[in-house]
Amino acid sequence: MTDKIHAYILMDVELGKTDEIVESIKKIDEVTNVAVTTGNYDVVVLLETNSLEELYEITVQKIHKIPGIKETQTAVVEKMIRV
Repeated sequence: MTDKIHAYILMDVELGKTDEIVESIKKIDEVTNVAVTTGNYDVVVLLETNSLEELYEITVQKIHKIPGIKETQTAVVEKMIRV
């Protein structure tokens, strides 16, 4: 059994597009959580994939093509600590 790759995608979105973007992101099977936040990023997504290559394909072929996303930053989880 292989470990899953987890990554947070931090998004800066256009004003007024948050709800549309969240609805589009919810349709991606690998998405496990979506948070609308304050601060530097408007939307934070947690993904679970089988490989870094799959993570790349999801971010480039699915997330980056959603209208209204201005910028993303991906943070791959090195260690997940459950409490």
